[in-house]
Amino acid sequence: MHDRYYTTNLEEMIKIGLIIDNIANKAGTERAVSNLVNGLMKFYSDYSITIISLFSESDEQPFFELNENINVVHLNKVNNFNFLNKIFWYKQLVSDLKKINSQYNFNVILGTTYVHNILLPFVVKNTKTRTIGCEHEVYGYPSGIIRKIRKKIYPKLDRIVVLNHTEQSKFGFLTNTTIIPNSLPFETEKKSELINKKIIAVGRLTDQKGFDMLIDVFDMIRSEMPDWELNIFGEGEDFSALESKIKSKKAEHCINLRGSVKNISKKYFESSIFALSSRWESFGLVVIEAMSHGLPVVAFDCDGPKNIITDGENGFLIPKFDLRLFSEKLLCLMQDSELRSKLGSQASESSVEYQEKNIIPIWNKLIQSIVNKDR
Repeated sequence: MHDRYYTTNLEEMIKIGLIIDNIANKAGTERAVSNLVNGLMKFYSDYSITIISLFSESDEQPFFELNENINVVHLNKVNNFNFLNKIFWYKQLVSDLKKINSQYNFNVILGTTYVHNILLPFVVKNTKTRTIGCEHEVYGYPSGIIRKIRKKIYPKLDRIVVLNHTEQSKFGFLTNTTIIPNSLPFETEKKSELINKKIIAVGRLTDQKGFDMLIDVFDMIRSEMPDWELNIFGEGEDFSALESKIKSKKAEHCINLRGSVKNISKKYFESSIFALSSRWESFGLVVIEAMSHGLPVVAFDCDGPKNIITDGENGFLIPKFDLRLFSEKLLCLMQDSELRSKLGSQASESSVEYQEKNIIPIWNKLIQSIVNKDR
């Protein structure tokens, strides 16, 4: 049983609507959103939360477990629009979201992509519903046109939540940003013993995650450490291409595509090094997950990881995209158990600030401050 920070009367419940593309997906945004809503329900008793999932169907279940008191509305949308019907599609979506807001009378609605965030002012027009836009992508990810629209719309939102100082600086034209990192989905006293000769990588099998480069990196050093293996956990459209690449290097015995697993924590415990090869990353939830299990991390120096990793202290940051140096740092950790232990211990300590008990109260304070403007 978890202690709650405070309780309120039922009539004072704060009603939150949270828009997400598809709560049944297995990616980082879905994990971060699940952590947030579960955390609010765990620590506080005055929230009523409804997740509005745009592209899931009514019989689909969230991939990540949700508190039983969280309501999910499935809109069954089909993402099949083209240039000609895009405006109509979005107008219909706004209309649907307005109806849901009218039905539930939300105190605040959160968007979880820049598309949702841009739509929010139209959804809540002529209502008292407050708005929070959450940025889970790097600043430059959307097209130039979208960035211009975002620059015009975002000042209309009550708050924009970004994941780190790097992203906040890129939104320097705004005065309504707040930094709230993602929180850890689990806490564990147990740490990896760092004795298994296994490197772990976790993420969607897409170009962004750079697993093609990671395969090259491991291939450079596997002959020096033939009893080590690289395990990549995740699913995605690049599976066949990555599988072919592994076969072309005749590395099927030491590089494994493991698919998605529900209990990724167990896989962290069984590993000794975490590798992040992303081409870009706004945060890197898997980085703090791995660090919380005491794993040293080797990662490319992109926006998210450089706000989490201190080079040489709790892991290694590699200039983009220096495959040779990445392989050298991996090899150092593979060969030196004391270095693994030293960096892994620091990694575990660094992860504490991302625990639920430290992140969820920041969210609560933000939501309370916005909602209480009207009370």
